Amino acid sequence: MAIANINGIKMWYEVTGEGAPVFQIHGCGFGHSNFAAATPILSKEFKCVDFDLRGYGNTDKPIQHYSMEVWADDIAALIDELGYKKVHIHGTSMGGMVAQQFAAKYPEKTDRLIVNCSAAKLDRAGQLTFRNWIDIAEHMGVGSRTLAELIAMQALSRQFLEGESGAKAIDLVQEILDKSNHKEVFKRACQAMIDMDLRPLLPTIKAKTLVIGGDADIMTPWDQAASGAGQQYIADHIPGAIKYLIKGSNHSSLFDGTEENCRVVADFLHGRMD
Repeated sequence: MAIANINGIKMWYEVTGEGAPVFQIHGCGFGHSNFAAATPILSKEFKCVDFDLRGYGNTDKPIQHYSMEVWADDIAALIDELGYKKVHIHGTSMGGMVAQQFAAKYPEKTDRLIVNCSAAKLDRAGQLTFRNWIDIAEHMGVGSRTLAELIAMQALSRQFLEGESGAKAIDLVQEILDKSNHKEVFKRACQAMIDMDLRPLLPTIKAKTLVIGGDADIMTPWDQAASGAGQQYIADHIPGAIKYLIKGSNHSSLFDGTEENCRVVADFLHGRMD
């Protein structure tokens, strides 16, 4: 674990494993713990770089305007700080949105791109999801049981929640939300997703790309309504993108489909899916 001084903030990061560097971008509310199940697997084959984005976890949490570009710029600065020229980019949920922005803006720093359980634009239902998160955070707190239960229901498969790990997962979500977030930053991050439209960037992305996610994703479904752009849209509009659906997995396939997700990610990064 270490701290990098970049773009006016102190940014927490951790490097695990050896091999080609993979920068793992977490989603809204969760910090680097989004990859807690995946890093021990992927770090056997790659150098996994986990970090807390600006506004999360152990990184500074300034009250400011937040956007996918703000976070992408911080990642570019972290790459420079650590002395890398070109890295693999793997983003999940909001991190997948940041990953798309990064690959479009910094093609010279992007080796391969993985967009995991994400979207390029939220349709009205997707926007309502994050408006609900904002309202609950404002009136009940980011670490409230209500928000934790809602996110668990929206992100994890019914089969996963029904099993032994289900109740523990809700406890863990609540703990992470409480420890990793500042209420005002959380609300602004949700608003950044509501406002986001990455569709014009997709055809400009040159990196080899994997779009991966659960076939039961209800938060960022493969096919969104006409006003949105889901995972299928991303796969259709990034030139040459490969798509992979994890059967029975919801939005957090890194948790409810960990082994399959990591196997496919490793295959893609090694070029075995080309």
